[in-house]
Amino acid sequence: MRITTLLLGIAILFAQLSAMGAVQEGPKADGAAAGSNLIDQYNVVWTSQSKDAGESMPVSGGDVGLNVWVENDELLVYMGRAGYRDENGALLKPGRVRVKLTPNPFEKGNFRQELKLRQGYVLVSAKQPDGKDMAMRIWVEVARPIVHLDIESGDPVTVEATYESWRYETIELPNDRSKHDRRAMCMINYDAYPGKVFLYKDKIRPDNNLVRFHHRVDNEKDCFNFQVIQQELEPVRHKMVNPLENLVWGGALVGDNFALAGETRGKYAECPFHGFKYVSKTPARLHRVRVCLHTDQTAKQDTWDAALQELIDVSPGEDQGVWKKNLKWWSEFWDRSRLIINPGRGEKDTGWRLGRNYQLFRYMLASNASGREPTVFNGGLFTFDPLYVNGKKGLGYTPDHRQWGAAFTAQNQRLVYRPMLKTGDFDLLLPGFSYYLNGLPNAMARVRHYWKHDGCCFEEQSAITALPGSCQYGFFEGGRRGRSKDFEVGIQINHAGGKVYEEQLDWSWLILQYHQFSRADIARYLPLIEQSVIFYDEHYRYRCKQLTGKELDENGKLAIYPANSLESHWDARNPTSVIAGLRCVLIGLMNLPEKYTSASKKKRWQSILDRLPEMPTGNRAEFGGSYLKPSENHDHRSWHCPEMFPLYPYELYGLGLPNLDLMKRTSLATGKDRFAARAWEQANIHAPRLGDTELAQRLNTKKMDNGPFRFPAFWPETIDWAPDHNWGGSGMIGMQEMLMQTHGGKIRLLPAWPKEWDVDFKLHAPYKTTVEGKVRSGRMTLLKVTPKQRQTDVLMRRIIR
Repeated sequence: MRITTLLLGIAILFAQLSAMGAVQEGPKADGAAAGSNLIDQYNVVWTSQSKDAGESMPVSGGDVGLNVWVENDELLVYMGRAGYRDENGALLKPGRVRVKLTPNPFEKGNFRQELKLRQGYVLVSAKQPDGKDMAMRIWVEVARPIVHLDIESGDPVTVEATYESWRYETIELPNDRSKHDRRAMCMINYDAYPGKVFLYKDKIRPDNNLVRFHHRVDNEKDCFNFQVIQQELEPVRHKMVNPLENLVWGGALVGDNFALAGETRGKYAECPFHGFKYVSKTPARLHRVRVCLHTDQTAKQDTWDAALQELIDVSPGEDQGVWKKNLKWWSEFWDRSRLIINPGRGEKDTGWRLGRNYQLFRYMLASNASGREPTVFNGGLFTFDPLYVNGKKGLGYTPDHRQWGAAFTAQNQRLVYRPMLKTGDFDLLLPGFSYYLNGLPNAMARVRHYWKHDGCCFEEQSAITALPGSCQYGFFEGGRRGRSKDFEVGIQINHAGGKVYEEQLDWSWLILQYHQFSRADIARYLPLIEQSVIFYDEHYRYRCKQLTGKELDENGKLAIYPANSLESHWDARNPTSVIAGLRCVLIGLMNLPEKYTSASKKKRWQSILDRLPEMPTGNRAEFGGSYLKPSENHDHRSWHCPEMFPLYPYELYGLGLPNLDLMKRTSLATGKDRFAARAWEQANIHAPRLGDTELAQRLNTKKMDNGPFRFPAFWPETIDWAPDHNWGGSGMIGMQEMLMQTHGGKIRLLPAWPKEWDVDFKLHAPYKTTVEGKVRSGRMTLLKVTPKQRQTDVLMRRIIR
């Protein structure tokens, strides 16, 4: 009875897949196809198998990301899920699945692997000479953490499905000379720790018809406990939250009508693994294989197991309804926004490739629509073996490896999330905000404990705990990051990230913009935003009094010293990016509707605003006059270019706003960094904000063209880790700013758009506004603004190039 039900459920599912997931005719060169159908031209198709995991293809859904590839006639899948953290604060993968079919459909069949963007899944197929084809559909449920590997074959096949783990035993991560070596996976916490660091094993429980696996974080060994002791926070431990407390994550590999067939051992990418193989009991034309994932914070393992079992017990009959819901979600996702350049022209056209890669990366971002933590900048959920990234291999180099592995580097993280404003992916923004919302008790407790005043303090290089990374803070045990007992408590020893608190302003501004764009309720975020500005006011009045005996400087202004500004500006005085951020956030707070604020609060925000110093300037003839400096006591010295923050993200300057020439001179003062287009570098955003179309086109082409891997939107590890997500995020922002800018209450279209790029687009603007348009040879041939009354705010640049 169970097998009959299984076959019926899968048969219905495959009928739907065939009807809804078939390859559709691509749009014509004139872009005649409308809406989400335009996305079909960007499906990635491979007609040969992959050499290794470095040639994998992403699958997104819910809060799960997969790397999918076929190697040596076997399907392999890496799984990643937001929140799967270990004792070291590192983000780990649940494992790898290997699928083999007998007889081998690829031996004589024509191989094809296709990412079907509009439906959100990967199809692997082999067309047989006798016309009896094989298809494997790999997809993730959007609403539940269940991975589906559905197999249909014209002739009956036997399926082997093996769960493979490289964490079957605990291993030591040696203290190598470079922070980018084996401890890179827990970097900012333990990369220079003079003691021993371990990657702890998982618990793997094979049964006759499935294998369960989980990792329970040992809280006596976790990084939160280490940081609380190291950073002398024991007196306020009770006021803090530990995101790793009782954390259990894992899942189960289950195949309907499958049985355990033995264990396997081997190496992949020079990394040893232990496998548990399950084989279908009989050959069949339809097979249903799933990986059910689960995470929770619970003291009782039985409670966790029971919740996982509910996912395991989902019947095949439910798959049909789930698939419909998935299709609906992806249809709405693609209908929400688009940016299609030179439609129909294909791979050889540069503009077409940039538009394709923009859409591919947006698809990757959808892998974390509902996660318990943000999408991380250094690879997201799609990392793969370091051997295929930078050639490193050997014991300790596992598929979990990534540089900056335990870091939430705030200025990098924001670039992953800022493009979601104009794509209207407001649901995807929420996991990004959750880190700051959940970490607020810790960020406030340390401020009150160390400095006895109000406010919250998030460091630039924080860990999953919202506390400074242990390595950034400095180890009393000595070593390369040794900390002396006389160094001020609460302050990081790391000069690059120490005293960099300003990204809490950047994220506060992003939340305010989220409200401006979506009109969504932000009441729960107000304590974070308010405490972020209160910290700067109270902390630097405290510092000034500590140094001079008075809370304000001789002009009655706040003296923001000693500070830092996005690395390399140690002991900065009045950093430009901080002043710009405070100004934007304070004005944003005062402009909120009455339900979010009060007269007394507005009075307080105005008083802080009144005592802000002016942004520091220099004056040099070679730049044409005055320009913004990173701080009063520093000229340009960092590729982060914090002096450009008033232009973006804070939009205090821009096209149509006063004194834009000041920012143009500031850009000149950044020297060669105004042409930088790697990773998180943001010259590609500055150029369109300054109205420089030629430079914007050149830099965004560098940024958004194909990466070095087989999948074109997998960008390299040049600074961070592959596939670099703040590379793609900053590229998306740059493309959006070329097409539409929304500062000052206006909607500026085509501010830096080149004439040779035709475009079909749908973007979002403040006040729940959508702007759809079509541009051909520099002329807007179609424009639709919703609601209509916002059309009076549209300003159109005439393209004359």
